[in-house]
Amino acid sequence: MHGHAHGGHAHGHGHGSGQADAAGRKALTWALVLNGAFLVIEVVVGFATNSLALLSDAAHMVTDVGALSLALAVAFLARRAPSPTRSFGLLRAEVLGAFVNGIILAVACVSIFREAIERMFGEPVHVAPWPVMITGAIGLAINLGSAWHLYRSDSTGLNVRGALAHMLADALGSVAAMLAAIGVWLGFPLADPIASLVIGALVLWGTWRLLKDATRVLLDFAPSGVDAEAVLRELEAVDGVTDVHELHLWSVDGREPILSAHIVYDERVLATDLRLRVEELLARRFHIKHTTLQTEPRPCEAPCALFEGVQMRAEVEP
Repeated sequence: MHGHAHGGHAHGHGHGSGQADAAGRKALTWALVLNGAFLVIEVVVGFATNSLALLSDAAHMVTDVGALSLALAVAFLARRAPSPTRSFGLLRAEVLGAFVNGIILAVACVSIFREAIERMFGEPVHVAPWPVMITGAIGLAINLGSAWHLYRSDSTGLNVRGALAHMLADALGSVAAMLAAIGVWLGFPLADPIASLVIGALVLWGTWRLLKDATRVLLDFAPSGVDAEAVLRELEAVDGVTDVHELHLWSVDGREPILSAHIVYDERVLATDLRLRVEELLARRFHIKHTTLQTEPRPCEAPCALFEGVQMRAEVEP
């Protein structure tokens, strides 16, 4: 016979996570409003001053507004309750949104690189430095403010992390635009396209990390903060455990690790006691609180089986 022992299931967020989700949605809404308003300002000033740094940052800002809109939409989708056909609800919509945001950022980087290289080897373009400097300073304040609120609201959720990556990239873009304005003012016109290349490189670095983390979740890899081999070693070392197999470790939303495993035990322990000890170990050592454990008694050896057969015959004989 097989005994099934189930721990908690990741079919919903806990109280703390729900608070983080609400704060994240509020921060995303404010970031969307502020960045949408600034996008209009940046496009107008960029065209008026011929600043590629500002226009590149504005192009990136367009992707930001779209990314924030996507992040906000999937944050609301993730609130939908589980159902028999969607046992985890739509929690993974957040991870999918982060992945899509990463792809958008990567495409924006390619566009920035292309425009910057064309301007470096093309005809010189006059750039008015002071409007660029002022606009860059305003953008920096908005981006840093949005990034701070996003970080405080939910720094672990991949969806908010994707939006946060956009805000930090824009903050770096604003700094680069300001430095480009200083370079142009000092008589170095190549400062503008060079600043654009720096923007693209910094954005691409953050994008790679975001895509890597989102891909791990989408492919059901073990969470990056949990050592799967260490988990297996600890389980095999539990008193009474003779074997551990079918061990699976993954995460639905990039936050909470989930584990399922078959645990074989010997006759010296009770299955219920063993399950409780294993759950306590996983929660204490690895912060794994969502588990599905199947306990299986160790197969009886030949002498044991022979003894049980003799005992059964003795019981039924008159």
